Amino acid sequence: MRRRAGDEVIMKPMFNRRKFLLTGSSLLTAPLFAGKSYHFDDDKIEEAPAIKTISIFKASGNFYRFIGPNSYDKAPKGINGARPIVKVTLADGTEGIGVVGYREPTDEVLAKIKPLIGKDPFSFYNWKDDRIVGVKDNMIELFHTAIYSWVESAVLDAIGKLKSRPVWRLFGESVRDGIDTYDGTMYFEEIAQGRDVSIIGDLAKRSRADGYRAIKIKLGRPSKWLPGEEGVQRDIDAFVTLREAVGSNFTLMADANNGYANQFDWAVRLMRGCAPYNMHFMEELFPDDAALYRKLRTALLETNFFIPIADGESVNDLKVFDSYLADGVYNYLQPDMHTCGFSNILSFAKKAEAYPQTKVIPHVWQSQVGLIMSLHISKIQKNITYVEDSRYFEHAIIPQGYVFREGQWFLSDKPGWGIEWAPDYRQYVVGKEVVLS
Repeated sequence: MRRRAGDEVIMKPMFNRRKFLLTGSSLLTAPLFAGKSYHFDDDKIEEAPAIKTISIFKASGNFYRFIGPNSYDKAPKGINGARPIVKVTLADGTEGIGVVGYREPTDEVLAKIKPLIGKDPFSFYNWKDDRIVGVKDNMIELFHTAIYSWVESAVLDAIGKLKSRPVWRLFGESVRDGIDTYDGTMYFEEIAQGRDVSIIGDLAKRSRADGYRAIKIKLGRPSKWLPGEEGVQRDIDAFVTLREAVGSNFTLMADANNGYANQFDWAVRLMRGCAPYNMHFMEELFPDDAALYRKLRTALLETNFFIPIADGESVNDLKVFDSYLADGVYNYLQPDMHTCGFSNILSFAKKAEAYPQTKVIPHVWQSQVGLIMSLHISKIQKNITYVEDSRYFEHAIIPQGYVFREGQWFLSDKPGWGIEWAPDYRQYVVGKEVVLS
């Protein structure tokens, strides 16, 4: 990346000068979604062009640098990857772009999605004053069930293009300009590269120079990569090194990926060791257990420390979060954007407004489209206070008009998600494409 005047950062390609990053550059002036803009009143709903095909394929991408492992990985994450993408094509040629969940769709899943062919995408939603106010009852199962919900991402992009509006404007008014973002790529880098923890500090300084004002570091080394109390101490050393590298005016979170399961005493030691260095929250210290987290809170308060707790990225059914809200144990809930879907997470976040002690942060990993979706939902929902940036770039798409500056993303005002296909994007397709028609 490079710096611009006013500390504005426009991301630059790491390995291909063609594109692949969010940009506000005027160089990206490909024609946008020309044609009719659809608007309607509640008593006169205009039909949209029907869905003609749904295509699913993997496309290549890369992280901005080599990424180490976390507590459960068998190997480092590396730098290259491939992410499943979904494309919805309407009868008038409008194309909606979205991201598929983490699991490859089975024949059963595809059979469930295929009946969308021939349907009017406007008809999937309830509308009021030309805004989406909910999902139709007959669509809730599809759009709010984990194994299917990803298809909605491409549908919303197509609707936004038809109505010449960014997706967030389909749902509500802006509640913020810039959206706070944390760099989620600080893994077990010293283990991956055979270095000491000073590499954590070096990479943190790089992240800060790139414009980030928050980092989430992976902990949980004693689970696998550095077993025993030596791993606990390494986790503490890594967090302290991170804090010393970025200074006090910087937000730090941590995620142990359940690396302290069945090790409560070690968990207390870790939290007490990190607490003086101001941890914004601890995520997945051990598997969900409200009673155990209450016990941890008591143990920390004995030494006058308190660290908020985050959890929920593995929850598929957001009804589970109802008990989380009632328990009051978790301060941050993290429904996964790929798994749970945009309108489902938005509906949950509105429910969570009744519990001001709990905030929402959508989980995203290895998906530039997922990051963009999280930006759109945070734009209209006050209790979605941060978005997670895995700094992964999809080669097949070009986001238009997004700007990163001083730790915040500023959204594009382009229709839909504000992304287009890269020139000759099919060169980045990996494997077989599935087309439903």
